[in-house]
Amino acid sequence: MEEKKLIGRTSLIKRRTNAYEQESRRKFVEIMNNPQFTYSDCLDYIDTEIKQGKRMARFDYKLRCFKNDGIYQVSQAINKVFGAVNSMEDKSPSGDSDIQTVDICLSDGTRTKAPYGKIALNGLGEDAYIDINYDTDEHMLIVTGKCQMRYTTIIDDIMTQANELLKTNSIYKNQALEITDINEPKVLDLSNIDNQLMVLSDSTKYALRPIEARLLQPKNCVNKGIPLKYGALLEGNYGTGKSLIAFKLAKQAIENGWMFIYLKDPTQLAEVLRMSQVIDKSGWGVVVFVEDVDQVTRGNRDAAMQDILNTLDGGDTKGMNVISLFTTNHIELIEPTFLRGKRIGSIISLGSLDKKTADEFIRRSFAEECYVIKDDLTEVCEMVERANIVPAFMAEIIESVKSNMILDNECEVKADYLKYAIKAYEHQVQLAQTKNMSETVEQTFIKSAQQLFCKDPKNYPAFIKMMEDHCGEDIKNFQ
Repeated sequence: MEEKKLIGRTSLIKRRTNAYEQESRRKFVEIMNNPQFTYSDCLDYIDTEIKQGKRMARFDYKLRCFKNDGIYQVSQAINKVFGAVNSMEDKSPSGDSDIQTVDICLSDGTRTKAPYGKIALNGLGEDAYIDINYDTDEHMLIVTGKCQMRYTTIIDDIMTQANELLKTNSIYKNQALEITDINEPKVLDLSNIDNQLMVLSDSTKYALRPIEARLLQPKNCVNKGIPLKYGALLEGNYGTGKSLIAFKLAKQAIENGWMFIYLKDPTQLAEVLRMSQVIDKSGWGVVVFVEDVDQVTRGNRDAAMQDILNTLDGGDTKGMNVISLFTTNHIELIEPTFLRGKRIGSIISLGSLDKKTADEFIRRSFAEECYVIKDDLTEVCEMVERANIVPAFMAEIIESVKSNMILDNECEVKADYLKYAIKAYEHQVQLAQTKNMSETVEQTFIKSAQQLFCKDPKNYPAFIKMMEDHCGEDIKNFQ
């Protein structure tokens, strides 16, 4: 026998005057006062209404939401509208009356249980129940079941309340989330982000101000007619600090009433933005951070790229407060229309450390009490600038210096120590860039072209002719 659960009968069922009852009462009074109706007609009407009210009616609702958020909010709505969840006597041979539940982590970090699956609705008709399930493909909470017709508006009220709770009191309110499985986000731990060193140039600090203004002073922006919706692209080589900037902004976001989403798969951007719209009203809005966006915005427009462009332009996110942060190591690969003004409000270029930022980076890296810097760092900073060292690699250089100083139990940071470490880094970079001289440049080019066109060999002749026309040479001269 299928396991059943019970929502306890409350005084609500006895006292409640819902919309269905009000409308039925109005009709009843109207008919009873109609002089054309005979006494027999009135009795027939009453008999029909009693039978109709006791008939079982099925219901079917769908809520677009993240799985655990939907389950929790429906549970809360049931408690608010109907009553608490209790176990009922189990008549199955196993005698197992446990309620199926899902473990939920709330926005304040506490955990709770929420009912899931089939739950009996005692008092709403014989064999009345509500069944809560989740469609992982459509990202929908599916709520089905049956109850007596006269109680259907109680179910309506439960689902209306659940919808409102999703919008205003989501379990992800003011949270930083990481999404790999779009249906079940994971909460990001940003407790250590303030300890990570970030040194920015004056131009980068200025470029970040439009984002920070929206995060830190959203109400002031709204009062001045500045839309909270915004897009920014952080571009630069690996190690320039793009992701670190985003996570620093994430900390500011959740501390000021925003939700933050870190999305690892750029192809899910459009769907995640649509999902986020459900809980957009839980705070000021949503910050969505996507790394390596060039993976889906390069070359000709395909369905995935078009979906992203449409979503950024408006469509499903019209009127939604969403700040979109993107990163790329290869801005040259991004399809130009993606960079259009209304989609991307600012392009923030990040590069290597210059003399000023190098000096600040070094001094802040050795700011602990056990270190002291007495030497002039001018020459060191010039070396950093000349070598085009980015923050991530500068951090490794400083770590190397600290490791060497431990052996002699030293506290004074010498300029020479930094110079030695920088030279070692430059040597390593040179070795890493050593070219493979076993084949000629022409052979390398031909091999690359073959790999590029291998999916469709029919393109070979056209490609070769194009190169011959461009170079004024026969391709045989290069074989």
